[in-house]
Amino acid sequence: MDATINGKPARLLFDTGASDLILFQKGAERLGLKVSEPPRDLQAATGEVPVGTSEECEFVLGATRARTSFKVFEPPSFLHMGADGAVGWQPLRYNLIQIDAGAKQAKWLANAPPETATWLKFRIRSQARVLCLEIPGQEESRGVLSVDTGSSCGVALNPERWRAWTAAHTNQPTTLMAGYMPGAGTVVIEESWARELTFGPLVLKEVPVMLANVAERAMASPGFEASLGLAALRRLDLIIDGDLGIAYLRPKSGPPPPYEHNRLGAVFAPPKMEGGDLVARVIDGTPAYEAGIRNGDVLLKVADLDATKWRTDPKVLPLSRFWEAPPGTRLELTLKRGSTTFKKTVVLRQILSPDTGSSAVVH
Repeated sequence: MDATINGKPARLLFDTGASDLILFQKGAERLGLKVSEPPRDLQAATGEVPVGTSEECEFVLGATRARTSFKVFEPPSFLHMGADGAVGWQPLRYNLIQIDAGAKQAKWLANAPPETATWLKFRIRSQARVLCLEIPGQEESRGVLSVDTGSSCGVALNPERWRAWTAAHTNQPTTLMAGYMPGAGTVVIEESWARELTFGPLVLKEVPVMLANVAERAMASPGFEASLGLAALRRLDLIIDGDLGIAYLRPKSGPPPPYEHNRLGAVFAPPKMEGGDLVARVIDGTPAYEAGIRNGDVLLKVADLDATKWRTDPKVLPLSRFWEAPPGTRLELTLKRGSTTFKKTVVLRQILSPDTGSSAVVH
């Protein structure tokens, strides 16, 4: 989203999985805003991070103009956010918005299109800090779907549903994804592919599926069933009417768009965000495992790139760009196991796709 803050242009992410107006520390500095630091003894709850507060400023986004302050958050220094900050759900909760995940656009509407009369209707949970949709059902057992436009992933299930899904899909190919999420830190999670997932009347077909991390579960509790990231939202037409408290949903049929995923079957992540080696986590049967890479191996190089400089060299991260290269790509990795340094050549392979999905369905 293009906005202005005190007359200066600002680029903001639209993140319905966040709650507030947020500036990253570098964005606040670039815009010349004074920032008060968070209390040193503040204990953040699960899914939250300590934030500072900017001085009051003139904020313009589309037709909205306001005097307001921003929460100021400092992500890890080696992450390159590509924006000055983010607009969370709360500031926009009374708007009529069409979320087009395929185009990565949010469009403001004057009226709901007539065709939404035949779409599914989910109530928006009014007291939630992030965008949460209540799954139609019995009032006392009504579950919640959170909508997270800040996530590129598919469907992230609560632990109970994830255990049930994996138990019913024991032969389903899996890979790994690694990333950073405020309130959760380093996240390394198995990812698979679902032919079909149901949430009350909503049926999503051909979507990536994984276990929701602790921050996703905390932000949308109580009743959290799953979180829908951009890869899942591409399988939906979605219009949010915040004024009426209604979401209109229409599942899409036909083949899914390409999904860029980890075709290596391993990730290399530090035990702590700001330090440590890039340590391997490997899924059995994947290209990484077949090449001889094992859990605990330390990544030293990708071809000639020195991966040990991941904290200071902006050319290293994100490593995902290497693992998401097209099938057939050959990567030479230099690794260390104990005191031994060795090289392995890995050929990337398509792991997640509709062709690998099982016909079993879990409701």
